[in-house]
Parts: sequence; structure tokens; C-alpha cells
Amino acid sequence: MAKIDNILRQTDRSLLAKLLILFGLSLVLLAIGSFIGFGIFSFMTNIELGHFIDFQQNPAEYPQAWYAVMLLQVLSTPLPFALAAVLYTRLIESFMPLQTVIPPKNLLIWIVLLVISFMPFDSIIIEWNKQIHLPASLHNLEVSMQQSEKTAQIFTDYITNFTSPLQLLIAIVVIAGAAALSEELLFRGVLQNIFYKSWQNPHVAIWVAAFWFSFIHFQFYGFFPRMLLGAMFGYVYHWTGRIELAVLAHFVNNGFTVVMKYCYNIGLIKADIVDTESVPLPMVLVSFVVCVFILFKIKKTADEGLAKDL
Repeated sequence: MAKIDNILRQTDRSLLAKLLILFGLSLVLLAIGSFIGFGIFSFMTNIELGHFIDFQQNPAEYPQAWYAVMLLQVLSTPLPFALAAVLYTRLIESFMPLQTVIPPKNLLIWIVLLVISFMPFDSIIIEWNKQIHLPASLHNLEVSMQQSEKTAQIFTDYITNFTSPLQLLIAIVVIAGAAALSEELLFRGVLQNIFYKSWQNPHVAIWVAAFWFSFIHFQFYGFFPRMLLGAMFGYVYHWTGRIELAVLAHFVNNGFTVVMKYCYNIGLIKADIVDTESVPLPMVLVSFVVCVFILFKIKKTADEGLAKDL
């Protein structure tokens, strides 16, 4: 057994070999998770798997399927991503060592403020990304992507159209918690580390990992804002050395949106947080300046904390 473990943990693998191993692990686990998830979904809803595409396009006709959809969400993506990250670090090369020192409270506060402050600035990137058009020669591809985006938006509206406290709790666990933990483990904790170890350039590693983080969502019209988010999480992880802080940033981003969407659904607030067109330009500019300031504060706080630990 020890011999097998030594073979798996070879240190001279190429970057391509490492990426193929990670991709293979992820693909196999995604297939298994989706198979189990779709089976349970079909059992809970009586919707045959062959009709799932119809369900995605008209989910509002199946309000009873909401809980099954949330379970499917966990089994088909977050759980496989998290398992792939854990297996890679256990079998191939170790990343993300457990930290016993509690992060400074002001660092936690700065990270929360960063994520919330980033949202207005991110809105203008979202609107700009929506306006991008492909060359005329790729018109058919563009139409296909636009249709895919509409289907994805319909499905997103369905899973965020909830009004009960129980559904809010489940949405926070699934959309915020499970997604944040699994994606940060895989894309920052493993993929970013693989690139950094190979290239010894943290900035390239952060941005390339952020590119793949956005790409894997297969939503072209949200590609650039999601890549910016990924880079922001990547810098938080790189500066602090704490993957849990990247998870916190991701959780706050998703969780804040979920809570605000719930408040809008039950009439507590009048503004829909996903309506990025309503954000005024002065707020966007203030958001950018505040984010830059907070990023410097996070780096400074992290550097001071590391100096104390040493």
C-alpha cells in the first residue's frame, strides 16, 4: 500500500499530467454524482430523465420539484468537486494544510466588506459582458449561446423564487455553502496551487485558475464578471494562505445574493439585487475605489498577521 502511495505521489509529473489527473478525477466524480442525483430527482418528482430538458425550459410548471432540484444541485456538482479536490490532495500532492491559528477578526471583517463593496462595480462588468457580440461568421454560435443563457436564467429564477424560511435555509446551504466550499477547494486550493507550483508566478496562477473557474460554468454572458470574482478569491487565498478565507468570501458573495433575493421575494425590499441595470454609475465608481482600498487593507493585515506568526 505504501508503494502504491509513493507511486501516486510522484513529484516529477508535468503540469499537463497533473491537470489531466485532476480533470479525470473531476469528470468521473461528476458522472457518478449526476447519475445518482438524476436518479433520486426522478424518483422524487416522477419526471423521467428524458424529459429533464423540458423541465429546465419550463420549471415553473413543476413547483413541487424545488426540493429535489436543490438535492440534485448538491449531488451533481459541489459534492464531486469537493471530493475531486480532497482525493487529489490525498493521493497526488498535498495542498491546503490545516491551520490552527484563528485569523484576525479585522481580516474577516475586511473580507466581508470587500465582497459586498465589489457588487456595484461587478454590475457594470455584467452589463458590459451582456453586450459583447461575436463576429458575423459566428452568428449561429452566438444565437445558441444566447438561448442557453435564457434557459439558464429561467432555471436560476426557479431555484431562487422561494418565500419560506426553510427554503431560504436550504438555498443558503446549497447555493452559498456547498458551492463556495467545493469550488474554492477545487479551483483555488488545488488548481491555483498546481499552476503556482509549476510557474512560480502567483498572478498568472490566480488569473488562469480564475479563467477556468468561470469557463466551467459555461455561461459566456457572465464570463468576465465571474472571472473577476475568481481572481478576487484567488488573491485573498494567496495573500492569507488560508483557503477557508477564500471560502468565506465566496460564501458571502453567494449568501448575500440569496438573502437579498429572499427579501425581494417576500416584499421586504423593492430592489431586485440581480437587476444590474439599475446601479447608478457614481455608485459603481465608489465601489471600485472602495474595493481597491479594502484589497490593500487585506494584504497589509495578512502580511502583519504572517509576520506575527513567524
